[in-house]
Amino acid sequence: MATIEKRGKGYRIIVHQGYDYRGKRLRQTMTWVPEPGMTERQIKKELERQTVLFEEKVNSGATADASIRFADFAEKYMREYAELYLKPKTVSTYRENLRRINQAIGHIKLSELRTAHINSFYQNLQETGIRNRTVAVCKIDLQKRIGEKHGALTAFARKVGVSRSTIGQAIDKQPISKESAEAIAAAVGVRIDRAFTITTHSEPLAPASVISYHRTLSSILTRAVKWGYIQNNPADAAEKPSLGHREAAYLEEEDARRLLELLQEEHIRWRALITFDLLSGLRRGELLGLRWQDVDFDAHTVTIRQTSNYLPGKGVYVGSPKTATSARPLLLSDAAMMMLSEYRDWQDEQRENLGDAWEDHDGRVFTTDTGAPIFPDSVTAWFSAFISRTGLPKVTVHSLRHTYASLMIADGVPLVVVSRQLGHAQASTTANIYAHAIASAQAKAAQTFDRFNDLVSKDGRQKPTDVEKSAPQTSSKPHKKGKTD
Repeated sequence: MATIEKRGKGYRIIVHQGYDYRGKRLRQTMTWVPEPGMTERQIKKELERQTVLFEEKVNSGATADASIRFADFAEKYMREYAELYLKPKTVSTYRENLRRINQAIGHIKLSELRTAHINSFYQNLQETGIRNRTVAVCKIDLQKRIGEKHGALTAFARKVGVSRSTIGQAIDKQPISKESAEAIAAAVGVRIDRAFTITTHSEPLAPASVISYHRTLSSILTRAVKWGYIQNNPADAAEKPSLGHREAAYLEEEDARRLLELLQEEHIRWRALITFDLLSGLRRGELLGLRWQDVDFDAHTVTIRQTSNYLPGKGVYVGSPKTATSARPLLLSDAAMMMLSEYRDWQDEQRENLGDAWEDHDGRVFTTDTGAPIFPDSVTAWFSAFISRTGLPKVTVHSLRHTYASLMIADGVPLVVVSRQLGHAQASTTANIYAHAIASAQAKAAQTFDRFNDLVSKDGRQKPTDVEKSAPQTSSKPHKKGKTD
């Protein structure tokens, strides 16, 4: 049903669409202004025609208020779509990105937003000084001031109002925000300039960060098209920076063996976690979300059913695997299962010693000493410190997954099997990430038929054994930058 209101020189046409589940009345509006010189009869006739046309558009779902500002539509998108259907981490990233996006284009109406506006925004992100981020690195012995007693770190984190993960980063001399540093310094009674080294970064955003903003914008504007607010997505034609081709960072077999040897000297809680990660190729969230009920020692398999993640304000929470193919059963080696078995014995003893103080409630495999879920960043921080003090090639926790994949490829495992083990949706994803390892394996495969050189070459003088000895050797070097998957 449509109603008409006289508004100044024009008329507002209102089409009512009932009520939403909250009882709020739903309606669409448009304004029509008569051409100068039109008679009352012409105005009445044209107004009736405009009303019928607008009502038909509304009822067919072909119209929406495109005069809405981008910032207002973005909030509608977050409330009515993102928070209902996207993962919490994605929602958090989008909200963080929208702070800067809204500063640049939030005031522009959807109907007036053009590709040129978006291009200008991306160019601005790549200018010097845009980052303007201040970080702090602790320069005192924070662990000593907090104390080594059981629960001291948790109690201190609650007192300060900062997450345990952030406190752990400060202890490990990792950069934290200036705001967190100020709270920590105040809690230990030391001036911030004496407790922390403050550094301001003003370099341009990295291409990957610009691409993150593009994903946020593109998702919002794609929904605007689907909901009938605009006909085309202006972000589709925007000029994005190139990420370039980056090989995944991984360890060669010799370094992987060295890693496992050095882990023998570490506490079993960390030795088991890092060793199992290398032998299973799990993502960090998958590793920390693993439960004993997901482990089948008889079949030598683990099944990925959940992940463990962290968000500020939300804490550690359980999420679903990255994609449908990420939820997968994995057949693992004897070594991986033996490591789990040894670790389970230690955990059972730990649980028995703590009794009611044991904090685990869902049967997690990898936990803190008291059974609580592990903060994901604490794994990253521990491994980073371990790499630094052992002199191993500078790789990350995610590099263990890349090492797992690269070793399989080097051993001739079919790419489709590697892809399935990693939980990739398509084998092409695996091929793109591990192009260097695949090229090395292909070069090695090409040498297989050098054994026939004596029968194929013109003079036939070279023996197969001589060819094999002189065949070029291929090796994979660890790379400094990795690519997530």
